Amino acid sequence: MTLAFDAAAAARTLLDIRKGAPRPPGLPVTPPDTAAAYAVQRAVIAELGGGAWKMALLGGRDRHAGALPGGLIASSGDTSPPLPPDASIEVETALILGADLAPGADEAAVLAAIAEVRLCFEIVASRYADRTAVAPLEAMADAFSAGGIVLGDPLEDWREATSGPLGIRLWLDDQPVEAAETVQGPDDALSFLAWLASHAAQQGLPLRRGDLIITGARLGPLPLNGATRARATACGAEVSASLHYKAE
Repeated sequence: MTLAFDAAAAARTLLDIRKGAPRPPGLPVTPPDTAAAYAVQRAVIAELGGGAWKMALLGGRDRHAGALPGGLIASSGDTSPPLPPDASIEVETALILGADLAPGADEAAVLAAIAEVRLCFEIVASRYADRTAVAPLEAMADAFSAGGIVLGDPLEDWREATSGPLGIRLWLDDQPVEAAETVQGPDDALSFLAWLASHAAQQGLPLRRGDLIITGARLGPLPLNGATRARATACGAEVSASLHYKAE
């Protein structure tokens, strides 16, 4: 017998894992489509509270987003919550809204709503036993594996800074990590934010002043391999984090 998909049950599975339940290989039933995956995201946010978003591409192609709990946001230098041993790290930029952003906002309104752009880490920490083995829609239901955001310094003149490579340097346990940087122009961020204003409202989570949006990996994801310290610099900004892990 084929089980019917139940968004509330899927969300409960993910919430139980956040509370310490063992990580399963996947959800009891895979979401059948993006609407079902978003229904799981909404149910998780209803329990944990929102305040953050993740820019994402489903299957590496189609624009989508992950609604993230505001409790995932930490300040530079903070110690992470316990991470799974397979956690990874990305160096990104985060947009901080200084005003509410309504659906249909034009480019000028979108630009005016951005109070600042900060260098940040995204900690990739799936609720599944192996994030690389689950279906894309299962990953989407789990907010695209976002496990934490660490906010660093603001980027001065962010539009100019993001018009080319940021010159990111990353260290894990004080050892430099060599990785190619992905360039994301400011127009990419503005286009995504305009789309997100409508999408977020459709999800019943309209964009508000103080919301944070991470814009995709510029470096990574890179395995942490048990590193206990991470630090990155770019354009005069810095972000750092202390990391610790849970036994599995």
